Amino acid sequence: MFAVNPPLAGSEKVVNNLKPFAEDDYEAPETPPIVATADYKTKDDDVDWTKRNKIEMGIIIFAGVGVLFLLLFYVQDGIEHTEESEEGFHLMHLHDYPQVTQQVGALTGDQPYFREITKQSQYFEVKFVGEKISTEDIYVDISVVDNKTLSACNNSWKIFLSTDHEAEFYETINQDEFKCPSSPLLAQQKLFWMLSTNSTTPVGVVFDVVSLPDVSSQRVLLSALLLLVVYIFIIWDVVHRTLVALVGSFVALFLLYVTTGMVTTMEQCIRWMDEGTLALLFGMMIMVNLVSTTGIFEWLAVRALQAADGQLGKLLVLLCLSTAVLSAFLDNVTTMLLFAPVTVELCKVLDVDPIPFLLSEVMFSNLGGASTMIGDPPNIILGSMLDSYISFVDFIINLMPCIVIASAVSTFYLIWKYNKFFKAPKKILKYDELKNRYAITKPVLLCKSGTILFFVIVLFFLESVHHVKTSWVAVIGATCMMLVASPHELHNVMESVEWDTLLFFAALFVMIEAMAEMGLISAIGDVLSDLIEAVSPSQQLNVAIVVIIWISAICSGFVDNIPFTTTMVPVILKISRDLQLPIKPLIWSLSLGACLGGNLTIIGASANLVTAGVAESNGYVISFLEFMKLGVPITFLSVLVAMTYCLIVYGVLEMENDVVVGAE
Repeated sequence: MFAVNPPLAGSEKVVNNLKPFAEDDYEAPETPPIVATADYKTKDDDVDWTKRNKIEMGIIIFAGVGVLFLLLFYVQDGIEHTEESEEGFHLMHLHDYPQVTQQVGALTGDQPYFREITKQSQYFEVKFVGEKISTEDIYVDISVVDNKTLSACNNSWKIFLSTDHEAEFYETINQDEFKCPSSPLLAQQKLFWMLSTNSTTPVGVVFDVVSLPDVSSQRVLLSALLLLVVYIFIIWDVVHRTLVALVGSFVALFLLYVTTGMVTTMEQCIRWMDEGTLALLFGMMIMVNLVSTTGIFEWLAVRALQAADGQLGKLLVLLCLSTAVLSAFLDNVTTMLLFAPVTVELCKVLDVDPIPFLLSEVMFSNLGGASTMIGDPPNIILGSMLDSYISFVDFIINLMPCIVIASAVSTFYLIWKYNKFFKAPKKILKYDELKNRYAITKPVLLCKSGTILFFVIVLFFLESVHHVKTSWVAVIGATCMMLVASPHELHNVMESVEWDTLLFFAALFVMIEAMAEMGLISAIGDVLSDLIEAVSPSQQLNVAIVVIIWISAICSGFVDNIPFTTTMVPVILKISRDLQLPIKPLIWSLSLGACLGGNLTIIGASANLVTAGVAESNGYVISFLEFMKLGVPITFLSVLVAMTYCLIVYGVLEMENDVVVGAE
């Protein structure tokens, strides 16, 4: 939250409330006001370009250009080295699967693996991960056998290994499923888990079996009830949402222990937190705040107001479309951190409530982010896990036309929803006076910080080339900006970070991951798969498109779409393989549903919470219900457009229907 400090000694700056300007009541202020943000006293208060400032600018530009050249010229060697290191046989990376730690090894067709069942229990949780392989139709068979005949005591579970990603199999198995001819009861012991494969070459596997208490059969129901209670508290704003998420994460960890016996360590909790998202938010909050002290956001607000010619409706559409376009090439969190402060200043000048503008912008930010591979986390996950089926250009070709149509429909809805803005009389403003009042206050600091921000954004655009995570770029950029802006004073800078938002994200990630461990997300995937398999083969593709889009949209509005998308990837691969359905329409359906569903609730997307945090720091509160008043109709309309688009393009026109998982 931004802090307001008293003016420093010798400073003529004071904090004034921003007011609208009209020709008949404008009075020039006695002293130029500044924004109610932290006031950093730096040597850049002097607008003169000293020799030191010129040297610093030269160093910043030289360093930024040097980093770009290094990444562009040397990244190819790194890519080739990575590709070479992935060839051949390898075991699993245990740090990626901390919950599966008991048995690691190689499996071949002539050398199965046996593990004795030594503990009597009603339920067992089987955890299996198989390596990514280079050939099709390789599988691992998991079964229970007795020690006399080695005959299977059940129908076994066959897991096909994938050429695209490491295969995962987490299944809770009831003892009643064991039907051994010679040893019908587990109490007679000498039953074994057996892993076998049809591969003639070694296959890397990670395998573990955990005995579960009887209450584990209700763990999906318990996690769903917990999620419902958490949302009720957030919706009715009983306590601050950060406290709700913290308590919910502790309860989820307790239920995880009670239902599975899994003791979650602090290391595991930290691993569950999406450190990339948290670091990106932290770095961008610092950079945006430091840039805001130069007066650039007020300057941009006046120019945007002049472009809209004082018309509120025109301004609303202009801001929404600009947000959507930028979000297609930057992640929507960064986009809203850049746009939200400008929007707040605009609304202060116009003396209007900024919440309708902020809500509309974040809706279009989520829409625009769905059109490219780098605009939204679900698309990044799909692009990386399914890179053998889809490319960066495929996202643009398949998704951007749909998003353009959905954005047009949403724009018409906004015109109807906020008709008062379009009927409002034109604001008569003295733009020359506004420009003088809201001028750049620290041009030297703006040049330094703006140059750093420029290189940060360029590196964001080039992530697919240099493969350096945006979180690293944001944190390094924030560090460089603090060095040039306030090297001797960091207290005010740290106060600008919205720690409650970061803590909310961290607690929410832990809670959702704990629920995923209890099987909630997997259960959603199983329901989806069963619905598709229940219809006739001729209608399965159309049903798959409809079910995947709507279930993904609804679930992404209430649970984090990152673990949901990750869980759904093997589900759609299984559907494509088992039902012989084309994989690409399923991928685009999952992408559109997971991305567009972020508009449903305030916690459906990271950008929503960031926008709410910026509004709260300026004295405006966006409640859960207020967000849903706009989010529900926008989500319904955009998902309806996406469903119709996919049914026509992939169902009727049969485009992108040439690739089926497992087909030769």
